[in-house]
Amino acid sequence: MDEANLDTGVPRNWIPAPNEPLFAPKRIRMICVGAGFSGLMLAYKHKYEFALRDAVDLVIYEKNHDVGGTWLENRYPGVACDIPAHIYTFPFEPNPDWSSFYADGAEIWEYIKRTSVKYGLEERVQLESKIVESVWDESVARWKVKIERGGEAFTDEAEILINGSGILNKWRWPDIKGLHDFRGKIAHSASWDTSLDWTRKRVALIGNGSSAIQILPQIQRTAKSVVNYIRSPTWVAANFAANFTPEGKNFRYSEEQKRAFREHPEELLKLRRDIEHGINQLFLSLIKGTERQLEANNMSKRIMEERLNHDPELCAKLIPTFEFGCRRISPGEGYLEALQESKVSCCFDPNERVTENGIQTVGGQFVEHDIIICATGFDVSFSPFWKLTGRNGTNLAELWERKPNAYFGICAPEQPNYFIFNGPNCPIAHGSLLAAMDSTADWILRWCQKIVSEGIKSVCVKQDALDEYNVYTQEALKRTVWTGGCRSWFKAGKKDGPVTAMYAGSIIHYKEILDSFRVEDFDIEYDSAIRFRFMGNGTTQREVQMEDLAYYVK
Repeated sequence: MDEANLDTGVPRNWIPAPNEPLFAPKRIRMICVGAGFSGLMLAYKHKYEFALRDAVDLVIYEKNHDVGGTWLENRYPGVACDIPAHIYTFPFEPNPDWSSFYADGAEIWEYIKRTSVKYGLEERVQLESKIVESVWDESVARWKVKIERGGEAFTDEAEILINGSGILNKWRWPDIKGLHDFRGKIAHSASWDTSLDWTRKRVALIGNGSSAIQILPQIQRTAKSVVNYIRSPTWVAANFAANFTPEGKNFRYSEEQKRAFREHPEELLKLRRDIEHGINQLFLSLIKGTERQLEANNMSKRIMEERLNHDPELCAKLIPTFEFGCRRISPGEGYLEALQESKVSCCFDPNERVTENGIQTVGGQFVEHDIIICATGFDVSFSPFWKLTGRNGTNLAELWERKPNAYFGICAPEQPNYFIFNGPNCPIAHGSLLAAMDSTADWILRWCQKIVSEGIKSVCVKQDALDEYNVYTQEALKRTVWTGGCRSWFKAGKKDGPVTAMYAGSIIHYKEILDSFRVEDFDIEYDSAIRFRFMGNGTTQREVQMEDLAYYVK
């Protein structure tokens, strides 16, 4: 008994006995930012799988004019997914009608749109609604969110805030002096002008990452000339799951094959499982010093040499000396071949500045261009594109300015009831990303169920748990190639330093650890003065609804 209440005999945390059954849910509001794969996956699970859907009012704010996220925004020539289409799907909606083994961006977006319509997922989405600020209000345990739509601003509130806007959503121009003095056309791969015509034009392509690798084979066909400005070599790998394709290359499915997938879903399921199994073995090839890693390194080097026709100069400059997988693995069907076309040339001399009509390099080389295409990447700080202020006025962008860190890529420090899809140190680029997102959505909804059914006001990852998790993460990552001798966005664009992007384990490892649902790593605050108020009046929902009261007899 509380000593301060000895005279009355009433504990300081006394509450009246509740008059509802065990786990009686309260109503809350949940805001998700972004209607790409993650937001729509959450919408599906909320609508069709979440038992307490009526207690959780979900709204998804999407800044664009339609759903689809990155597959709506990215429209550059050659845009495609390097993961086989049959495993790049919503887990609840396999697609027997993919036109090819690796699908292009337009077809992926059409699939996303078709699925969202089929299942009524857009009923939760508000389009052309851009989040500009969110502030945690401790007094009411809610996020106060400012949204802009049609030039006007309004405010919404929610107990739970979810960031489903993705990692690569804040594109940026390269830091090259005089870039915007150029009088020709300037384009960025992530903000593509679909009216751009490069026919018989002199084109500069800056970068040799995954976007540039897809762009070059397309534009070189009709351009007058193309100079690919390359800062450093990268592994241009064989296609993922190439053993499922003829000659290791993309191919189109016949109408007979698609009909067989429709009429025999068990065959499609077997194919999807076989491909997924193969893709998920990739992680084992990314552990330093293993036979698998050495084999992958040697095989990739051999493939690049063959595709470069053993040209000694090109091989010396284009094939990395760092470990295979240290940077993002980029399958690039047609890229190395395009580099050897007569109208295409490579420039490895760093750019010094852009003039009104061309690019001058540090070594003094100057080339005139009509078009400059920047395939130069994104801001990979992991901070949301809006201002987010959590507990005690903590600004997440400032907190993550030096090094972003999160709990399993989902929970950020000092941000109660805030969850992220694909945050810092999440499992990307070495397996099925959608499988990881599926587990993340399930994990978030498990928290939602606990919050609404156990009278919880807020949950926030404990600082010591976060610190210890990240100590483990950085130590475990040392055995992987991601800590190798390359400059990579996995390390925030640095050659040395902590790996901020990658999870220290496989997709399977990630799924199993999330299944364990470690609530002990969180500070939990309750609506009531006592944490057990949710136990109610001694009855259960089963009794109130007159369900089977002998369910446990077997």
